[in-house]
Amino acid sequence: MRDAAPPPDDPRATVLNRLREFRTEGIVDDVSVRIWGTFVTAPDGEADDPESLAGERVAAFQRWAERNGHSLEPAFEWCERSSLVSEAGNDVIRLPLQCLAVYEDDRLAGVFPCSTPDGTNTVGDCLERLKTGDIVGDSTVE
Repeated sequence: MRDAAPPPDDPRATVLNRLREFRTEGIVDDVSVRIWGTFVTAPDGEADDPESLAGERVAAFQRWAERNGHSLEPAFEWCERSSLVSEAGNDVIRLPLQCLAVYEDDRLAGVFPCSTPDGTNTVGDCLERLKTGDIVGDSTVE
């Protein structure tokens, strides 16, 4: 989830409450939440700070999308961001307000939102699939 001021009827709270219900009902094994900023620097291989860890997580999401013929765009937006301090821009990823990563054991089994040749799979789609068991068996949602 992105660290942002909550809008009225914040969808993040609704999603989190629903995931907690799924945990209570045994639909998912575990739910964990990570809070990120609006942008994360594109990963550079060094995982020594929270931003690097977030970038590495997004890189894993990207590898999953490529393996499965999906795209993380437009929800995750790769762009260059400049600074008043430096002329050189740096590659960043604009993160969506919320995203769900579904794991089966330790294997990444799905990332939502994502785009497929058939359209977009939203966080809401993920919740519906979890409820009906159409994603994977015993899952951890992050």
